[in-house]
Amino acid sequence: MVHGGPGESSYSVERSVGDALARVAPVVFYDQRGCGRSEQPDGAATYTMGQLVADLEELRTALGVERIVPWGRSYGCLLAAEYAVAYSNHVERLILHAPPIADPLHPGVWAMRPGAVDPVLTADERVALRAQLDGVTEPIERTVAALGAIAQSANAARFFYHDPSNIPPDDENAPPANLEMAMALVGTERAGLIDDLAALDMPTLILAGLWDRHVGFDIPRDLATRLPQATLEIFHHSAHSIDEEEPTAYVEAIRKFLAR
Repeated sequence: MVHGGPGESSYSVERSVGDALARVAPVVFYDQRGCGRSEQPDGAATYTMGQLVADLEELRTALGVERIVPWGRSYGCLLAAEYAVAYSNHVERLILHAPPIADPLHPGVWAMRPGAVDPVLTADERVALRAQLDGVTEPIERTVAALGAIAQSANAARFFYHDPSNIPPDDENAPPANLEMAMALVGTERAGLIDDLAALDMPTLILAGLWDRHVGFDIPRDLATRLPQATLEIFHHSAHSIDEEEPTAYVEAIRKFLAR
């Protein structure tokens, strides 16, 4: 399981569908360097995609497993995909949950984030965000402002969950996000990744929530169109956290894919 963020951990997914998926296949939950239960590196210089790919390969070697199925979630899909490109001989197939892997002609997740945040703010919050972003053109600056607005919004949960009844209670044991890692990696995505991934001709399951505002629906849909052996599973009652909103259907989609 390759968690997202960047800078989050595998904690929430392990608790939502971990036990159910462990009855389907062996599952390894790990936290990337500096995240969750893993140790902090000496500095932010090692927060690079190349290092994270090397870490994942080192983990595979240590486990003594010849071929794995990287299961990426959100930003973790980028790492899972980069690993598959670098070590295709060690990848059986690929699972991508809300992959932010866009064609180079697409404006990208970060450019679209303020527009995704805007509809779920209150009227006053919306006016304030638009005023704050007036004249700001740099995508990462605009994204940071939008995320700050949604974090403080009375409607914050609507950005993360389609159905408010699916919002989990606060968990004091959940590890905090590694913001240093996030700032080191955000916006460093490789434009040619989608072309390299499409050239692999690898069985790939793409899981997409119809109401996902983090990544949107068009990016996973178009990625499925590009990949020669892609299966697109659409979850009509989920936003970004499909594993929490439709856990039974989520696990079943993975089970069917692995059984082929």
